[in-house]
Amino acid sequence: MKLGIEIGTITEAKADAIVVNLFEGVKKPGGGTGAVDKALDGAISEELSKGKQFSGKLGDTLVLPTYGKLPARYVVVVGLGKSADSNSRALRRASAAAVRACQKLKVKSVATILHGAGTGGVALETAARLLAEGSLLGAYKFMLRKSAQKEDESPKNPINTVTVYETDKTKKAALQKGLDIGITIAQAVCQARDWVFDSANNITPSFLAGEAQKIAKSGTVTCKILDKAELEKLGMGSFLSVAKGSVEPPKLIHLTYKPTGKAKKKVALVGKGITFDSGGLSLKPATAMELMKMDMSGAAAVINTMKAIAEMGNLDVEVHAIAPCCENMPNGNANKPGDIVTAMNGKTIEINNTDAEGRLILCDALVYAQEKIKPDEIIDLATLTGACIVALGKEASGIMGTSDKLSEGVRKAGDIAGERYWPLPLYDEFKEMLKSDVADVINAGSKGQAGSSAGGIFLKDFVKDGQAWVHLDIAGPAWTDRDVPEVPKGATGVGVRTLLYYLYGFKELT
Repeated sequence: MKLGIEIGTITEAKADAIVVNLFEGVKKPGGGTGAVDKALDGAISEELSKGKQFSGKLGDTLVLPTYGKLPARYVVVVGLGKSADSNSRALRRASAAAVRACQKLKVKSVATILHGAGTGGVALETAARLLAEGSLLGAYKFMLRKSAQKEDESPKNPINTVTVYETDKTKKAALQKGLDIGITIAQAVCQARDWVFDSANNITPSFLAGEAQKIAKSGTVTCKILDKAELEKLGMGSFLSVAKGSVEPPKLIHLTYKPTGKAKKKVALVGKGITFDSGGLSLKPATAMELMKMDMSGAAAVINTMKAIAEMGNLDVEVHAIAPCCENMPNGNANKPGDIVTAMNGKTIEINNTDAEGRLILCDALVYAQEKIKPDEIIDLATLTGACIVALGKEASGIMGTSDKLSEGVRKAGDIAGERYWPLPLYDEFKEMLKSDVADVINAGSKGQAGSSAGGIFLKDFVKDGQAWVHLDIAGPAWTDRDVPEVPKGATGVGVRTLLYYLYGFKELT
């Protein structure tokens, strides 16, 4: 689907469908919506007066045929919710809802006004970015492995174009800049979704390494891939202990972006890349294993964040993305409960649960980041614990770390990006759960007790004093059973938007 700009009035648009908007509670439409209402002889106002089908509630849509009164066949009115509650999440969701309504109409071309930029007072670039994000995220559907598209699985005539209509040609540059940024962000999220949706026999550590190398071909990002021999030289015994149970070779992916001028800070993004998690010898039940192809959601997020940065550039932050990638399988070489392994920093770990493997690969990646990069900040993302789903469900990721400033910055960025994070504690008392009689630490704490914090406190043990570090447990939101306009059921691509919004400093409705 292509997004573009046309200078002209929305009533002249020759698209199959026209999209206009309305805040909740408005009885007499104005602006572009008012012009369309007038062309339809007050059809929108008439529906509002009834107050039954449509009132402007956020994400609600009203579809009206034009009966030849406009060049378009349909008009779609999307609700923006209450004006006082308008924010980035609302405008993104409205754009997604509008596109979904158009998909149901099986139209190929859509013309739209810009949501929030009129009476809403939102800056043009911001409104255009949110429209692009919402449109592409809402239209997303994973179809890569379908041999044929059945009518009930995908629109018979998918939307080819969404065109923003604007009467003032002096605004075109700002609109185009916003659209371009929004398209880049959404495409990065959608590629992360594709990888998480896809199967583990396709999305292997080697595949992810190859995709990272493709990103580096842009020239703005460099890529280093460390294989088993190099990981052994670095002493990554914890990471390698997980990988040895699989025939798939492990890969540590390291992507780097450096600004042309002086960087204001250096940030390391670390993403868990377990491309399939059987649980190892601590085998998962069959039903719990079905979706374990998605255990590389953290790696998908950090790699695709770098994809977006490579395309957008114009960032005054040095960014490193590190993704330790392997499978967790139960062959004859696999970790056994009771095994003791040594991490890159020399700490010894007693493995009492081979299904707590994510922290075993992340701890070495965290040490690598600190020793090789020396970042000002580290943000790691991982589908780390089922306990986080128990605590927060699918609506929010857990956030914990060593820096309140960094945690709050990431959390606020997530709110604006449409991804929620809820603080969880890292009390010193939790260290008692990870004491080992035979090693420095065990890898899994007391079952049923603060599981997410236990995972976080384990990782904190590999973070140097004074290092600003935040851990995002994305186990819940990485895959959703709930369908909302901008996040269809399944893989969500969570984390990409948060990281980009944090790094680029995007603000709320500016």
